[in-house]
Amino acid sequence: MIKDVTIKLGGTKQAKRQYESIRADVEVTFTIPPETSLNLEQTMESYQWELRRAKVMFREALIAASHEIDGKPPAPKIEVKEPTKKDKKKEVNEDELFEMLQDQVRQDYLNKQEAD
Repeated sequence: MIKDVTIKLGGTKQAKRQYESIRADVEVTFTIPPETSLNLEQTMESYQWELRRAKVMFREALIAASHEIDGKPPAPKIEVKEPTKKDKKKEVNEDELFEMLQDQVRQDYLNKQEAD
């Protein structure tokens, strides 16, 4: 029965400057729950999942290290864009929205009373 698994990934990449290289190491340790560890297929499936996560972490570490060596700030993961005129039109004042909902509920209540 396998309980703890440690994945170690490391790599070196040539930097843009001559005679410099970039090194990144990642170590991931995860614990497999007892009910999963009894089944070898489920254990291997969870291992593959954690291996993919470790590879992504390694890739991000290598990119961060290359940005550090090159002197560039790390690239943002999410691009922040300015709201366009179309987006501004979609914005609704909360008070107006509340009033519209209140009127709609009132009308639904009156319609229900008339139906009864």
